[in-house]
Amino acid sequence: MAADAIVCAVCSWPVPREFWNREEGVRCGGCGQNVRVSVFPSIDVLVTGAAPEALRAETEASCYYHAQSRAATVCGECGRFLCALCDLEIEGRHICPRCFESGVSAHRIETVEPRRVLWDSVALALATIPFLLIWPALIAAPWALTVIFRRWNAPSSVVPRTKIRFIIAGVFALAEIGFIVFVIYMMVQVNLKGRR
Repeated sequence: MAADAIVCAVCSWPVPREFWNREEGVRCGGCGQNVRVSVFPSIDVLVTGAAPEALRAETEASCYYHAQSRAATVCGECGRFLCALCDLEIEGRHICPRCFESGVSAHRIETVEPRRVLWDSVALALATIPFLLIWPALIAAPWALTVIFRRWNAPSSVVPRTKIRFIIAGVFALAEIGFIVFVIYMMVQVNLKGRR
């Protein structure tokens, strides 16, 4: 959509830029309806991706992946010709999609992180799964607390997440440890009363 092509939803009459983002809206010049146009500031940002150029002559080099596109650069790994669409600039090098994929899977490209461990979910699982059984909680609850303390500031998911899973896991782990201590205390008290 062009930045100046926002139109009335009823009659498609163009709404001038000076009437965008007004709380009260504006009366449409075509149908007379009250129109309120909300536009994000990114509408004025130019898109920076480069479209591939078509081949102009048969003697020009074409892209390895798109035979009708003109080559813009060469892959620094395999030497294939790449159009502007296929060119990936990673760590100052130009590489093709296939070399990028193999570089990520072989961990040769260090700036790309293909997956992350969600430590908050691990801590929550360690604290809640053994909650039903006492003996696994002897190991899992302290382990959950260790994960919470060691991984509190570790990178989380790419999608924003809160620390609520860590907090819930900590509450469960402390409750489990408290319950185990209480059970041991009661067993000792019963044992002491039985000896008297």
